[in-house]
Amino acid sequence: MLHRIAQQGESSTGKISPAHLRNCLSYLVDHNYTFISLEQLILAIKNNHKLPPKSVVFTMDDGYVDQSEIASPIFLEYKCPLTFFVITGMLDQMIWPWDAQVSWIIESSKNTSLDSCKTMEKLGLTFDENISRRTLRRSVQDTLKKIDAEIIPEILQQLANDAGITIPDTPPPTFQPMTWDMARQLENQGIVFAPHSVNHNILSRLSQKAMEQEVNQAWQAINNELNNPLKVFCYPTGRSMDFGSREIEALKNAGYLGAMSTTPDFVRYENHSNDQIFSLPRLALPDNMTDFIQYCS
Repeated sequence: MLHRIAQQGESSTGKISPAHLRNCLSYLVDHNYTFISLEQLILAIKNNHKLPPKSVVFTMDDGYVDQSEIASPIFLEYKCPLTFFVITGMLDQMIWPWDAQVSWIIESSKNTSLDSCKTMEKLGLTFDENISRRTLRRSVQDTLKKIDAEIIPEILQQLANDAGITIPDTPPPTFQPMTWDMARQLENQGIVFAPHSVNHNILSRLSQKAMEQEVNQAWQAINNELNNPLKVFCYPTGRSMDFGSREIEALKNAGYLGAMSTTPDFVRYENHSNDQIFSLPRLALPDNMTDFIQYCS
């Protein structure tokens, strides 16, 4: 599982560098691993078919322009299948995700400290004044994941006020999404696309109606824009508490083939349960070769 890719001249902190991604794919090629697509994996589970030994599947979440312009060509260069889960509202130019807004507010604020602002107090967060902005960002994001999605915009506005900045209506350059035209070009080259919700809201924090809209409208959008999308869902955030039987039932009713979580584990398909295919685990791509090799061993 990959997310953001470091662009040229940009710090790779929290992001994967293109050189590291190439090193990972080169290692797999040199050591006789087998690249398979997510669709191959799901069909093998459904039909109880064996896969080649040392099989590896790659997925990428969100749909930012750096992912399409930098990461996708590297996968194509290595002839490695990639399933790209996109936030459809972002590609429709309707939203930029709440968690991205948290990052932008905290990193862009000229205030020397945000640790004691009113919004932090309201969220029940207290920090040492020397806390890094990265740690602060993660704490705020983790706290907002526990809050009903409908009230997050209000909290973001309050946080922006405390930070002394105005949230722009359209994403700043660091958070620019790819366009549907970019997605179509990549699809024509072999990249597979699938839905990652409309607004990137955590499904378990939504009402039944809002949750079903995220599931159904995301598929409608991607199916309208692309020629051959994969009907597999990727849960926003994807932790075990972010979805459950309600969400799995909605996906089944909508005709989805399966769904991806962010539970860190290998896919074990010998004795899978009926719902395992709707909560498939993934390992985040490590930022160093030692961990990557251990994950693959």
